[in-house]
Amino acid sequence: MNKKISYLIMVMFFMTVLANMAHPVTPELVVSLNMSSLMYGIMFAAMSVASFTMSPIWGSLSDKYRTRKLFLSIPTIAYALAQIGFGFSTNPIMIIIFRVLGGGFASSMFTNAIAYIVDETDSTNRSKAIAYYTAITGFAISLGYLLGGYIGANNYHNAFVFQSIGLFIHSIIVYFFLPDSDVKFDNLNKKSTHFILEFKDDVKKYLPTSLGSLLLLVLLTSFSYIAYTTGINYFLKRYLDLNPLQIGYYMALTGIVGMIANIYLTPRVSQRYGDKASLKYVLLATGVTLIILSFVDNLFSIFSIIVFLIFIFVISMFRPLLQTMISNLSKEEHGKIMGLQNSANSVGMVGGSLFAGALLDIYPKMPFVMSAIIFILSYFIILFSRKLKGFTALSKIAE
Repeated sequence: MNKKISYLIMVMFFMTVLANMAHPVTPELVVSLNMSSLMYGIMFAAMSVASFTMSPIWGSLSDKYRTRKLFLSIPTIAYALAQIGFGFSTNPIMIIIFRVLGGGFASSMFTNAIAYIVDETDSTNRSKAIAYYTAITGFAISLGYLLGGYIGANNYHNAFVFQSIGLFIHSIIVYFFLPDSDVKFDNLNKKSTHFILEFKDDVKKYLPTSLGSLLLLVLLTSFSYIAYTTGINYFLKRYLDLNPLQIGYYMALTGIVGMIANIYLTPRVSQRYGDKASLKYVLLATGVTLIILSFVDNLFSIFSIIVFLIFIFVISMFRPLLQTMISNLSKEEHGKIMGLQNSANSVGMVGGSLFAGALLDIYPKMPFVMSAIIFILSYFIILFSRKLKGFTALSKIAE
């Protein structure tokens, strides 16, 4: 990897730590305000709707103005303000408003981070770079949970204050010290179109293609992943009565396992079997292990622990494989295509969070069962999709 990508991964490591500090204390906020699990799902869905709307816009803007750095730094300030508002709100309407603002601005960082990597790589080293990025930021998610849980263990407001101050500082560091990527985008031949009309045209353009099939997979796997993560956080708090710090310990464990998987397993598996075949069996293994865990009574038995470790390994691998496949079809519009990917991801996040939130108080295990079924369905989509049969050749043409 070149130095720019190394700097970008370092920057996004700290960004991801800060962005996830609020997650272990959010169930505490919901329970302390006597809100239902449905409200927990609505809050996450509101953030995801904003991310869906804004991701392709941020990506197109960074393409147009040929700068990823600007869109990695400036929106972070607005995100910091939104998090303060969210953490100290007690009114459901204001909470949802701040969730919308937070999701809209946070989507810029994560869309343009992937676009930055695509700018600086080619087909030979992109898979490895994305796998390393996913591994490091995956560990950062866990570290953010742990840090947020520790700081917010006695008072959940403390986590939001620390997070917002950190985001302000992070924005300044990125603006002054992160070198910009080499954005290759010719906007001279592009018609000036309203963002909404452009998004509509893009959907029509890509839906019948292999890229459209991959975006569908992003949506489905995002639904499954968010239903699982939303469900597990609330489940640990509501039914196992874990405090934010204990939830943080749980997420730290999963993050360490996921980091090992993406640093040592994902690049090797991808190189040996190809992204498509690797993704197919990773999705199948994720679904099968999750459905086993959903019906196991004793979660602390040797069998359960072994299945759980396999599950954590494979669930951490599908995202970099899918992102690599999409990026190989992005041609020169890296920001736009990664924005569309983030939008598809956000649609899945909306559905997954609402689904889990609606059922957790009634059928606590249902979100996990449905997540497993959709992971297995995604496996069959890759297995039988005609559009993806020639994916390897298509990706090489795109490069």
